[in-house]
Amino acid sequence: MKIFDVYAIICLVLIALGILYLFFKLITAWDRRKANERIVIGQIRTVVRQNLSLSTALAIAAESERGAARTHLRRISKLLSQGLSLSRAVHLGFPNCSSIVVSLIAAGEHAGQLPLALEQAEQYLIERDWYKERFVDTVVWPYVIIVLVAITLVMSGLMVAVVPKYKAIFQDFNTELPMLTKTIIRFSEEFAALFWLIFFVTIISVPIGIYLSLRPRRIPDPTIISRIFDRLRWYCPFFRDVEFGRGMSAMLRTIRMSIRSGMSLEKAAQLASSIDVNVLLRPRMARFAELLAGGMNVRKASDHAGLGELTGVALAGGQRSGNMDAALRYASDYYVAIVSRTWSILRNMVWPIWVLILGVMVGLVVIAMFMPLVALINAATG
Repeated sequence: MKIFDVYAIICLVLIALGILYLFFKLITAWDRRKANERIVIGQIRTVVRQNLSLSTALAIAAESERGAARTHLRRISKLLSQGLSLSRAVHLGFPNCSSIVVSLIAAGEHAGQLPLALEQAEQYLIERDWYKERFVDTVVWPYVIIVLVAITLVMSGLMVAVVPKYKAIFQDFNTELPMLTKTIIRFSEEFAALFWLIFFVTIISVPIGIYLSLRPRRIPDPTIISRIFDRLRWYCPFFRDVEFGRGMSAMLRTIRMSIRSGMSLEKAAQLASSIDVNVLLRPRMARFAELLAGGMNVRKASDHAGLGELTGVALAGGQRSGNMDAALRYASDYYVAIVSRTWSILRNMVWPIWVLILGVMVGLVVIAMFMPLVALINAATG
């Protein structure tokens, strides 16, 4: 073997290792960002709860961390020392921080309830990770990928090795292939003709999809892409319940925090409408605040704004009893329970639905390959 060939092999191995490393970094980027969010918000909440100097205490806390978390804490500490507010410092010093967390911190600053806002932000991160773990915990995803790859390889082999012989034999017997077999053959041929186009589109779409999933939302006004995805989730079955429940829980907790600081329900609702939740839900809370300002009672204002019957009942009950804090806590816990129940339903539905879909795909391929044999036997004995 020539020395040039050895260098070429070494270069190819290094390139392959580099690609594998980049792929690993991409698929773990979301988990690393979630971990950094939990660390940074947890450290900030601890400092605020102990009533220490934010800038100095976060600089000290950064030394106990490592990696990206240390970098973010140092940046936030430096920005705070320059006189920026905490929400602005987090937004600039930790650009990948979830927009809803930043908006919750900003609402806490406005209401004078920063410790409670940070507690709510940390609770949001905990619940988000819990729902994701519960949903992804099922082993259906590796199974789906393996079966899809296997089906693709089997169909490719059949189209290359078996189907041409089928066509030749049926032409000799002057017999037509069954309709299902011809349909699958036609689909496979069109797929093969467009293979490179599909391949390049996939290669381009993967990094774009990863970027869109990791890119934090712009606040206070989300981008067009974020608005489109918000609408897709809103009008998708089951996911609408998740969006509504999660958004209502965050906004009701913000109202509760604001009322604790002495705000009126109208002002608290207006502040809650600035929280970065689904773009189709935020205007409902703003409408609720407008109706309250116009003199409408709480129950009717909630119904007209589309905040859900339970929201109106809970707020009206809290207003009558004079214990709005308990009413808001009950309503927010109710919507958290809705989100948990919906995720459980989705998780339990994923496995049987995918098994059914993959079973139908496998069955169609088997039948499409078996039916020509029956037709050929009938033609030979007819």
